[in-house]
Amino acid sequence: MGRPCLELMPPAYDLIIERGGAIVVETIEACDEDAAWRLALMLHIDALMAVVCREEHKTR
Repeated sequence: MGRPCLELMPPAYDLIIERGGAIVVETIEACDEDAAWRLALMLHIDALMAVVCREEHKTR
């Protein structure tokens, strides 16, 4: 099993999914890339195309 997530706001990851011939993007939060892939595969094993880290750029 994965390590516990100690971050207050874990990173967001976009799941790229094929549903009925259309490309759908679903956003999840996970501690790291490995956790994002594990969750994505549990949710969408037959339709998952990619997992992409969503970098939020902070403005000053």
